[in-house]
Amino acid sequence: MKKFRTIVMTLMAVIIGVIFTSCNPNNGEEPTKKLVKFCYGDVETILKYDDQGHFIEYSEVLGLDGVFHTYTYTYVWKENAIEITLSMDGVAMEKCTLDLENGLASGISDNPLVFTSSFKYNSANRLIESTNFMGTQSIEWNDDKFTATCSNSLVNTKNESFTYEKNYTTKGYNPLIPYTISSTEMLYVAHPELAGLATQKLFNSENSISIMNDKEYTFSYKYEYGFDEDGYVNKVIVRHNEEDCEHIVSEYTFVWE
Repeated sequence: MKKFRTIVMTLMAVIIGVIFTSCNPNNGEEPTKKLVKFCYGDVETILKYDDQGHFIEYSEVLGLDGVFHTYTYTYVWKENAIEITLSMDGVAMEKCTLDLENGLASGISDNPLVFTSSFKYNSANRLIESTNFMGTQSIEWNDDKFTATCSNSLVNTKNESFTYEKNYTTKGYNPLIPYTISSTEMLYVAHPELAGLATQKLFNSENSISIMNDKEYTFSYKYEYGFDEDGYVNKVIVRHNEEDCEHIVSEYTFVWE
C-alpha cells in the first residue's frame, strides 16, 4: 500500500509539472534578476523598477541637427492597467493607459502615443498580431523559428524569419525578441510576459525580406552571444551573413541585477 501511494504521488507530481510547464511561456524557471541596462550601439537605456519588481521608468536622449532632448517614460501600475506618461526634458507631453486582461496587454486607452494599440493572442498566450498607428504586424511561432510580418507606411511588406538553434537558451528570457517586435516599447523588454513575448530561446540566424517601391531586398544575418556568470545573455552581436561581405551590423549589451 505504501509503495502504491508513492507511485501515485510521483505520477501526480509529474502531471502537475507538465501542466505548469505548458502554461509558462518561458517553458523554464522564472528569472531572478531584472534587466537594468539595455545598450544598442552608443545608445544606453537605464531601466528602473519599484520594490515589487515593476518597471517604472526609463529615459533616452534623442537629437536632430545637434539639438538633443531627454525623453522619459514613466509607468504607474494599477490593478488592471498601467498608466504611461511621456515627458520631454522633465515636462509631461502625452499620457495613455495600457489596459490589462488576465495579465496580458489588451489595448491602449486615451492617447495611443507610439505604442501598440491592439493585441491578439493564441491559445498559449503568445502574441500573434499587434497594431499601432503605422500598421499591423503578425507573428507565427513554432519550435524551430518565429516569423514576423509587418505592413506599415514606411515598408510595404517586411518579413523576418528567426531560426532557433536547438537547446540554445538563456537564463531568464531573451530580451531581443520583444525589442525586435517593437523597439519603441521598452515596457515589453522589461516585462515580455505582458505581451506574450517571454521566451528563453535564442535565435542563431535571421532572414529578412523587405519590399520598398516595388523592389525586393533580401538580407541574411547570424547571431553570436555572451553570457554573465549566472547564465543571462549580456551581449549579442549580429553579423551580416554573406560570403563576400560578412560584417557587424548591430551590437547589443545587457546588464542584469
